[in-house]
Amino acid sequence: MPSRIAEKVPGWVERLLIPTLESRVRGVVKEEIAHFEKTMNARFDTVDTKITSVDTKITSLRNEMNTRFEAVDRRIDSLEKALPYVEQLAKIETRLSEVERKVSVRS
Repeated sequence: MPSRIAEKVPGWVERLLIPTLESRVRGVVKEEIAHFEKTMNARFDTVDTKITSVDTKITSLRNEMNTRFEAVDRRIDSLEKALPYVEQLAKIETRLSEVERKVSVRS
């Protein structure tokens, strides 16, 4: 049946109608693609903004963690410096206990 319809359409209608329809279809397709492109670009911009925000937060948290680790490192260094004094104090306390015990035994 489609071949019968094609046979009935005069050549001049085909020559005039098809280019016009093709032109209009191309115009509609271009408009739709342009609209789709704008929509996608807007979405990509939104995603880029969110990624930038997350990246900024991660950088901030990383800097905060580095600051805290540096503070912990300083405290550990301080404790390591104080450790010999603590050891000496423990020795002195041990000697003092021995002296006190000897003195109490003599009394």
